[in-house]
Amino acid sequence: MKSIFGIFLLLLFVGALFAVSSPVIDLEKISINIPAGENEEATSTPELKEVEEEPVQDLKTEIESLKKSVKEISESVILEPTPTPPPAPPAVKSEEIYAKGLQASLNIFCYDKTEGVYIMGSGAIIHPSGYVLTNAHLATHFTEAGTECVLRRGSPAKNFANAKVVWIPDQTKKIADGEIPMNDAAILKITSMTDGSAVGNLEYFKIDPFYLIKEGERLYSLNYPTEFLGAETALRDANLVFSLGTVEKIVTIDEETSTAEGIYLKGELSAQHGSSGGIFLDLQNGNVVGLFVGLTEGATTADRKQFMFMSSYLERIMVEDKGIGLSAFLASSP
Repeated sequence: MKSIFGIFLLLLFVGALFAVSSPVIDLEKISINIPAGENEEATSTPELKEVEEEPVQDLKTEIESLKKSVKEISESVILEPTPTPPPAPPAVKSEEIYAKGLQASLNIFCYDKTEGVYIMGSGAIIHPSGYVLTNAHLATHFTEAGTECVLRRGSPAKNFANAKVVWIPDQTKKIADGEIPMNDAAILKITSMTDGSAVGNLEYFKIDPFYLIKEGERLYSLNYPTEFLGAETALRDANLVFSLGTVEKIVTIDEETSTAEGIYLKGELSAQHGSSGGIFLDLQNGNVVGLFVGLTEGATTADRKQFMFMSSYLERIMVEDKGIGLSAFLASSP
């Protein structure tokens, strides 16, 4: 604003100079030459000759100086361009995700000795101290008498660690009067390694409790689907499946329609039983943004839809149950 006011004052000054410095034509000092023999019409446009030319040169010098000053002031008020924001960091590479998955994605393998059946699912380490995110309907088997459970990892999966339950929220309420609990999430804690070594710090996937998922977004998934494998094959050759899915629909699972808790994804290879408890990751940072909960029926994986809880909903379940968020809960060493 000050610069614009300065320009205005300079323009007033230029006008004043024009008024003061313009040469005054003194008629007494002008000679009119009328050639002899020419008529009056010829004398109506006499040739005027100014006696003093020096003031004109001084005025030109002043004007040029003022023009230069105005230009300098004008240039000084030009706003600098808005700096370009730094580019977003490059997206994590898929091969890096898979390599981490071989260390931090888990196959949950339980054997019910009473019924003589195998129970299989998935999970993922979400803290270097060995906390594992999975479904509550899988974690409950770790508390059942007569059922033995072990965590496996790798591809094919091999025995890796033993674990205990540290968090299972209330499982009473179901989604739309169905079989899936509204709080079908749980956290296990690795207690020992099956090879007798110390637990130590473990590879893990960071969970992002504030990530906002959009329809049409693509997400990575890591899990151990075993539906199309026989029991013996699943025991011997359960492989980690790393796939890419597309968000088809965002839904609410409770009476509060202003918030969304669940996601339906288009069916792909991981749309099988055994994938429950697996994780979904965002493509940019490779953080956990969802938990595999269930799937719709269909003859093939392409005919099915996967259903997951958003990480923001997992955070809400924890806050409502414990009064603190996921990060604070894990930091409390439960």
